[in-house]
Amino acid sequence: MILLNAIALAVLSSQSNNPPLLNDLPLASTKQDPLPRRGSLGLSFSPLPADQAEKLKLGTGQGLVALQPVANLTADKIGLKAGDIIISLNDEPVTAQTIGKKIRDTPAGSKLTFKISRSGKLETVSGPLLEKPRDPGNANYEVIYSHIVSHGHRMRTIITKPKSPGKHPGFFFIQGFSPISYDYVLETSTGDVSTLDGPLLYDFANSNFITIRVEKPGVGDSEGGPFPEMDYITELDIYRQTLIQLKEIQEVDTNNIFIFGHSMGGSFGPMIAAENPVKGLAIYGAASRTWFEYLMDTIRYQGLVGGDSFENADDIARQGARLMALVMLENKSPEEVKKSHPDLAPLVDSFFPGGLFNGKSLDFWRQLGQINFASYWTKCNAHVFAVRGQSDFVTYDADHKLMADIVNRANPGFGTFAIAPSSDHLFHNFPTEQASMQNFQRGKYNPEFSNMMKKWIREVIAKG
Repeated sequence: MILLNAIALAVLSSQSNNPPLLNDLPLASTKQDPLPRRGSLGLSFSPLPADQAEKLKLGTGQGLVALQPVANLTADKIGLKAGDIIISLNDEPVTAQTIGKKIRDTPAGSKLTFKISRSGKLETVSGPLLEKPRDPGNANYEVIYSHIVSHGHRMRTIITKPKSPGKHPGFFFIQGFSPISYDYVLETSTGDVSTLDGPLLYDFANSNFITIRVEKPGVGDSEGGPFPEMDYITELDIYRQTLIQLKEIQEVDTNNIFIFGHSMGGSFGPMIAAENPVKGLAIYGAASRTWFEYLMDTIRYQGLVGGDSFENADDIARQGARLMALVMLENKSPEEVKKSHPDLAPLVDSFFPGGLFNGKSLDFWRQLGQINFASYWTKCNAHVFAVRGQSDFVTYDADHKLMADIVNRANPGFGTFAIAPSSDHLFHNFPTEQASMQNFQRGKYNPEFSNMMKKWIREVIAKG
């Protein structure tokens, strides 16, 4: 069973340029102290074979094999090489589960000392943890690293601002569910899994819009988290505060601010727009019915796209409905369900590994399930462009049509539903849902939706 509303992608930054530092914007919604830039190791690993771990007298799970370092980042600069066996970091054993947190908790500029085994010899390599590279912008726009404060924690915001004078429309990008960083060089992004949405963001940054995006709690430079423990209502506030920051930028035309919500971002968007008006919302690949309805469609439909039989899909849908009702609606824990309904135990283990659903706390999903999104779409009083990709097997026409229908009942003519040809959930160019599922995360970026959205925004602005 594949549930892909949460697409967890582990991404390493691969940018090699480190442009001059830019000061945080002195905006009213931020703390005065700049948010520190975190370091970037620029190295991924593979597990250490058991026989080599035993030879080095390491405990279970300890030791990692270095893969090829990213050029000009920390690992490369201090001399780590592919094939090195990492034994310890700053005199502490390393495991696949701990090394990421160790690097994240180490301030940029601090000394890292790795004990390694290279070609059978024990060696030590050390050097400073380098700051993660920043986007230098280009001749048309500058990039500003700022932050907002939510629940006492600073969250990294990344702003692009045209270098041309005057007021500019605002574009607030709200990303999907996954805990991935959107801190990369826009101009060179390709839209692969390491630069997701990058070409779309570049399109708007390079087209005279002021754009803003925010890193989730516990992701990138942002404080707070950890991400798996963050509930929906707490996360909602980071987008609330980011919209406030966007409106405080002097060069923003506050009469023409647009929110783009991708995937789960399409759920957060109307909620903040209902309390802080914007000109329009563009939504791609999101849900608008009750979350339970969406889950039921997903449980049935994605198996069919993957080649499952209709008979088996029906059985899975029945079991899934029972399980999700118990956990999401009756608030039973996965362990309680396994005890009271042992026949559902295999499905419980499949859907809720570690007591999480798609890597996120049950509080997140239960809060999401209680929200009446129709009420927010009714109250947001904005133009709405609801688009589903033709090859997006994660979401459904019904949800996007419903968004437009709700908006048009409240404000006739404000809602538009459309299909983006040959575009899947990640804006990759596949002709069918089956092709997308078979090659997920390996496609090439399709600019169709970005072009459609930009045309729609220009038309809305022209209406006044």
